[in-house]
Amino acid sequence: MNIKIQKNITRVFDSSIKVGWALKTMLIISTAYAIIMFLWNLGVVLLKPSIVDWIQNKSFPTSLYFYKENLLFFFSANRVMYVLNVCAFILILNGCHLMFKGLKWGLLYYTIGKILQIIIPILFLGYRMLAIGDIMIVILFLVFYYVYAFTHKIDKKDRDFNKIKEE
Repeated sequence: MNIKIQKNITRVFDSSIKVGWALKTMLIISTAYAIIMFLWNLGVVLLKPSIVDWIQNKSFPTSLYFYKENLLFFFSANRVMYVLNVCAFILILNGCHLMFKGLKWGLLYYTIGKILQIIIPILFLGYRMLAIGDIMIVILFLVFYYVYAFTHKIDKKDRDFNKIKEE
């Protein structure tokens, strides 16, 4: 039973995707977001103590007084959360790269990374970090990628024929 399921999963993700302008546009947006969030989380991992000291310091702008408690709550999370977020964004970036090359395995990596991106802050900070808008955007992108991947697929024999034709 397990071998049969594994063969089916391999067969589904072994085919390629025709990479058109719609997919390229969405992948560029996803890649840009993942790079920005990767750098943000990496910066928090490296600079967290100095950021918290700056927020608690008297030099913190008084116009941001109402955001002070929320920022302290956000930065009070363990560094492990930010390291796990960095790993999730590495998965997302890898998935975008593979999908841009036309491989369906990128879709699997992207999906796992996006699910981790939603779950990790909830596990460390509770439901206070739950944002319905983020979840809706993730679902929108995942639905787009899956519909696109399964309607614009290239079978293995056609992919091999295209490689021979290009040479």
